[in-house]
Amino acid sequence: MSLFVLRASSRPLLAALLALTAVLAPPAPARAEPGIRILNSLRAEELAFNALTTNRAALDALVTLPLRTEAFAKDSRLRHTLEHPPARSVMTYLTQCALPAGSAVTWTSRAGETFTFEGEVGLCPEWERDKPGPSCLGYVTACLLARNNAFGRKVMVSMRGEDPSEPKRFNPSGDDRAWSPMFLPCHTDEAGLQAECGWLGESVGTCAPGERVTVAAGAPHPSTCSGRLGSIFGDRVLRVCEDPRGCAWKDRLADTMDNPCGGIEPSVEFKCPESGQYSLMSAPYFRAAIPGSWVAPVATVGTYPAAPFGAYTFREGAFYGNMFDSRGLTVEVLLNPDNFHVTLKNLRFKGVVHDNVHACHGRDWVDGDSHLRSRICANASISGEHIQGCMAHAAGPCEPGSYNPRRPRCKVSDGSMVEGDGDFEGCSDTAGITHPEPITVFLRSPCEGLSTKAQTTCGVTCDFSTSPPKCSDSCKVQKSPGQCLQTDACLNNPANCPAPPQ
Repeated sequence: MSLFVLRASSRPLLAALLALTAVLAPPAPARAEPGIRILNSLRAEELAFNALTTNRAALDALVTLPLRTEAFAKDSRLRHTLEHPPARSVMTYLTQCALPAGSAVTWTSRAGETFTFEGEVGLCPEWERDKPGPSCLGYVTACLLARNNAFGRKVMVSMRGEDPSEPKRFNPSGDDRAWSPMFLPCHTDEAGLQAECGWLGESVGTCAPGERVTVAAGAPHPSTCSGRLGSIFGDRVLRVCEDPRGCAWKDRLADTMDNPCGGIEPSVEFKCPESGQYSLMSAPYFRAAIPGSWVAPVATVGTYPAAPFGAYTFREGAFYGNMFDSRGLTVEVLLNPDNFHVTLKNLRFKGVVHDNVHACHGRDWVDGDSHLRSRICANASISGEHIQGCMAHAAGPCEPGSYNPRRPRCKVSDGSMVEGDGDFEGCSDTAGITHPEPITVFLRSPCEGLSTKAQTTCGVTCDFSTSPPKCSDSCKVQKSPGQCLQTDACLNNPANCPAPPQ
């Protein structure tokens, strides 16, 4: 049985009514992108297993002292922790998350080498003056997890959240409305081209100004109604924009819900704008459709994809908890102060390093728990001892409408302080305990959250600028964003999908 209900080639009355409603509704104004852009490049094995945040004594010191040079020079629990290279790496990111720009912590090794750890984001500026409070530790925990990268890649992310005590902490612009609510899930059963919700940013293409470009996903070539341009799974519509960040319906270059040869596979022709670039957005025709549909578009001229989507519009998920609570630590990294060798101490380790740290995934991942585990879990070798562990518990979906059968973990899918920025709030762990300081991570594309290998697939690539097109087989075909969201075995046979514990 198919996971998707496909519409008939003739457009139903329902779509016409929904389109009329969309025309009458006022379009959302374009505003600045919310959140904090920051590099995601902290290796997962370093965050999981280091002598600073995977050590009870060091954690107890961190939560009772100011984050200052003096603490690492004088306190015996911290004095030698940074001799462990992974601990220095974590300290770099911890300081960046906690302290504002212009602040710094310095530390000198026993060998006489001085290291400086500089502030950047300032999610916990009070830590520089005094011991950190619970809210402060929650934000820094979430920031470290948001910046964790299991694949050792450098990816820029947008971190979003809200702090009632400091409205500009996650919203430096001070704007009360985000520019991109069209990329958030729909709240009603909308469909078709004009609905301003449920869109996915695909990629950016380039072309020669003024030339005619056809972009298609699984449709026949429009001039011959034969062959196939691109690929599609499920039922999706396309919108073409000049702005690399996407656009509202009223600002589109073109859009399509079918093709001129009579099928529902999307194909559209448009004139290349003077800028020589365009962006492509896609969405399920029926926005309430189960996640998993995708398009892999191609263009008949120019280059597509030429660049990633121009804005951070894909909501990966949220991170929350407190990794600085030493009671939640299940394994320790112990550093010998004489020779700086590290060893592991098993406290009650069962695969997750910090019991009080959690992550939930956005609705569009087909196998979201697996994605979370690939994001926050890693292998490490400590003095010859091999260990695999996760930084946090994979708590299930953040929001309703997911393919995941587990219940949604967050009460709010868009916090009230900035309309349309898509920050999850009121997120709970599997025990039902709410954590009030989640950070929601947005990517330009879901592909950026995967390993380099997982971003490619095998297929046929064609140059459609010639007739007939020149095609060749390759196993280095770049996946489209929608393809990166799905897992073949699970998607094609739901019986293969694991049933997580409730």
